[in-house]
Amino acid sequence: MNKKILLLVPNDYQLYKLVQKNIEDIGFDVTVILHNSVKFRYKNIFQRLYKLFRKLSDGNNSYKQELIIKYSAEQLINRIEAFDTFDYCLVFRADFFHIDVLNTAKQKSKWITSYHYDGLKRNPSIFERISIFDKFYVFDEEDVMKTDTVRTYLSHNFYFDFDHGHKEAIYDAYFLGYYSESREYFLLSLFHILNRIYSRVKFQIVFPPEQLKHVKKYTEYGVECLKKVVPFDDYLDRVERSNIIVDFLIGDHNGLSFRIFEGLKYSKKVITTNPNVVKYDFYHPNNFYILNASSLVEKQLLDFLNLPYVQIEDTIRQRYSFTSWFNQIIAM
Repeated sequence: MNKKILLLVPNDYQLYKLVQKNIEDIGFDVTVILHNSVKFRYKNIFQRLYKLFRKLSDGNNSYKQELIIKYSAEQLINRIEAFDTFDYCLVFRADFFHIDVLNTAKQKSKWITSYHYDGLKRNPSIFERISIFDKFYVFDEEDVMKTDTVRTYLSHNFYFDFDHGHKEAIYDAYFLGYYSESREYFLLSLFHILNRIYSRVKFQIVFPPEQLKHVKKYTEYGVECLKKVVPFDDYLDRVERSNIIVDFLIGDHNGLSFRIFEGLKYSKKVITTNPNVVKYDFYHPNNFYILNASSLVEKQLLDFLNLPYVQIEDTIRQRYSFTSWFNQIIAM
């Protein structure tokens, strides 16, 4: 009989679908709980009237949001409690889940662990959740801590190791990411340089509604501006169809992004603003170009691009596969 795992995940760019597929390929039965899968409903007319009263009397618009959070937590708890026990529970981005939901998942599971693929300081509410877990993993070395009440462990991102099939390249260089002011200078500067070198450069930036004021500047450069998130599976298809993967560090963390490991999987050159890649055993200067103020030079970039890609030993590459990562994360 397959072991059972409860997977609590956000619906960010449908990453969870690939996580679920890879875990099932390993041989687990997977139950998925999405953080935003509950459609809010008022319990009765009195809640609706009280919400209107609060808004009219003191201008309080937060009451409905409080109801939504409470209602969503109740519904997710009911879903979890409907199952028998799980061998494991794995949570991605625990800050997306109500503490009561996490505690219910803990009660239903023999072992509960979390992986936080973002900087802890970006949402401080995560700190009150860490102690719930048997093990809490972070991808940024600066987020590793050990106190009397809290301990975190270092892991890393990964590449999915189920077979996608081979696809021919249609882009010379590709980048997809959310708008972030912290990486704007290098992003636009590199895009300009790459377009002088190649004819098939594709940069896509997703702009949340509150950042749409920045779209004009990016459009003028020729960057493709999106209002909707690209599903992770579609993103991976474009990565595989590109000769070069571009990676820009967000200012709030220093861990390696998924793009670094996708370069490793597909044997693609990666241009990155994250200098920490040099610390890893798969790093080779022919394969990774560290972009900074002094290396943002077309001649230096061309020299790198003309170097042959150096294949990395399979034993090293396999350490960063999803299967290897997963076996580490769930180890009791």
